[in-house]
Amino acid sequence: MLIGIERRMAGLRRNSVHVADHRIVYSEGGERNAEAVVLVHGFSSSADGWNRLAGQLTKRYHVIAPDLPGWGESTRIESASYGYPAQVERLHQFLEQLGLKQFHLVGHSMGGGISARYTAHYPERVRTLGLVAPHGVTEPKESELARCVGKGDNWLVVSSMEGFERLMKNLFVKRPYVPRSVLKHLAQQTISRSAKTQRIFDEIHSNSPLQEELKQIKAPTFIVWGNDDKLVHVSAAEVFRSGIKDSEVLIMKETGHMPLLENVRQCGAAYLAFIEKGRGAKEAAA
Repeated sequence: MLIGIERRMAGLRRNSVHVADHRIVYSEGGERNAEAVVLVHGFSSSADGWNRLAGQLTKRYHVIAPDLPGWGESTRIESASYGYPAQVERLHQFLEQLGLKQFHLVGHSMGGGISARYTAHYPERVRTLGLVAPHGVTEPKESELARCVGKGDNWLVVSSMEGFERLMKNLFVKRPYVPRSVLKHLAQQTISRSAKTQRIFDEIHSNSPLQEELKQIKAPTFIVWGNDDKLVHVSAAEVFRSGIKDSEVLIMKETGHMPLLENVRQCGAAYLAFIEKGRGAKEAAA
C-alpha cells in the first residue's frame, strides 16, 4: 500500500502487457504526447526503485518503467534465461508492443548493462542514454562485491533477514528512509527467490564484457556514479566514458550504488539538465 502511495505521488500508474511467455508489469506516467523516458531497473529490484526520481520526470516527459521479466511483479520462469542477450530482446519486444519508436533510455546497474547493449543494437531508437552505476565492463579496480564473491561470499544474493540488512548497508553511504513494513515485504520477496536469483547472477556474470559494444553507441550518454559504490567500482566510469564517444560523467560524493535513491534530487536534476540541453541544441539547429 505504501509503495502504491509513492507511485501515485510520482504520477505513476500500473499497467501490463504480454510479451511472448511473460506478462510484463510496468509503471507509466506523465504526458503521453511528450518525449518518452524509459527507466530500466537493476538486479533484484523493480520499477519501484525509480519512483522518487520518476516524480521529477513525469512533469515534462512520458515515463515508462517496467518490472523486467524475472523481477518485480512480472513473470519469472524458473527455466528461462534472464541474461543480457535475452533481456535486451525482451525489452525491445516490450517497447515495440507499446509503440515506442524513439525514447530516452536510462538504466541502473544491471539495467545499465541492458540499456547500453540495447543502444548498441538499436541505435536508431535511443535519443539519449543514461547510465547509473552500470554493470557490464571489466572494472579497472575490483569492487568490494567482486572481492567477496571471489571468496565465496556473495552478499548480493540474499537468503536471510540478516543478509538483507547487510545488503542494505552495502548499497548506501547514507540510507534513505524506507518504512519498515516496505523493507520487510521486500526482504521476504527477495529471500523467497534466492535460488533463481543466484542463477541469474551467475548468468549475467558469464556474459562477455561490454567493452567492444560501447563504440557502437552513438546516442549522447550521461554516466552517473557514486564515489563509494561497493557493487560496481567507480573506476569503471572511465571505461564507459572512453568507450562511448559522446558521453559525460558525474561522480557523486558520499554516495553508494543507488544515486537514484540516495541523492535523488541531485541525480534527477543533473539528468534533466542533460536531456534538456540535448533538446535545446536540436531546436537551435532546426
